[in-house]
Amino acid sequence: MKDSNRPTYEEILALVAELVPDVPRPSEIFAEIKGKDRTLWLEGWCDGCIASRGFPPKGKGILKEKLDYIREVAPNLLRERAAERNMTVQWSGFIPLKDKEHLYGVSWSVFTKKL
Repeated sequence: MKDSNRPTYEEILALVAELVPDVPRPSEIFAEIKGKDRTLWLEGWCDGCIASRGFPPKGKGILKEKLDYIREVAPNLLRERAAERNMTVQWSGFIPLKDKEHLYGVSWSVFTKKL
């Protein structure tokens, strides 16, 4: 945190990313926080999410390549998730997580209602 005891934007997102369960089941590693006209969508990434790409299991190497792949495919996935809700992506990003048993990180996005 900064000296003013106010968390940075990145620190807040990292804390919120903790809402995503650290489990090896892609269908269960998400969180959704709904607001009036916006939604914060959090989606975790584990071995099952990237299995079709031939990557070795977590802890067995090529972490940078895995994270690069996730960063590459996440924006399209987030746009699809937004469209399913008749929303658009306002902001998005990826938070790599350390010291997790199953998760590599969490993609996040703020969806807004389409006008």
